[in-house]
Amino acid sequence: MLTLLYTGNLGLGHDLETIILALAKINGDLSLQAVFVGDGKAKRNLEKQIKQLKFDNVEFRPPVPLYKLSELMAEGDIHVVSQKAGTQGLIVPSKIYGVLAAGRPVLFIGPSDCEPAMIVSKSRAGVVVQSGDIDGVAEAIKKLVLNPDLRREMGKHARQYYEKNFGRDISVSRIIKAIETIV
Repeated sequence: MLTLLYTGNLGLGHDLETIILALAKINGDLSLQAVFVGDGKAKRNLEKQIKQLKFDNVEFRPPVPLYKLSELMAEGDIHVVSQKAGTQGLIVPSKIYGVLAAGRPVLFIGPSDCEPAMIVSKSRAGVVVQSGDIDGVAEAIKKLVLNPDLRREMGKHARQYYEKNFGRDISVSRIIKAIETIV
């Protein structure tokens, strides 16, 4: 069974309703479990929705300590990153960087003109689907679940893009440059 993984803030700025409704739409059609790890203001409503929709293969877990994060990221076969429309410039779901580093395919749900969507598109590390497009998300999930070669290829692109653009040396170098411009 494959794991669709969402980690981090289950917050109001993340489009989690679309993923829940898409999962309910494909309920039973695929060998897939969805795991949501984290906490936030939207968690109770999501749990309530899951019960109402009678989607069986969903698990909610509490946040994990930082030292267990890489182990958790390796657990996901497909990672979900989401952002609600209208939040561009206000939030950047930082989980995108961890998913890229883990070398896993990304299903991004949100506006196509925000940073995570542009990263996913440019890196060829996954699929971008607009918020609210339940059918589009369901189709993207099916496509990823049923095509292991595509998942591997997207995961490879994810890791390569991370190393080229966000690896430790590059990130530290950017921080040093930013500090030097202030001083």
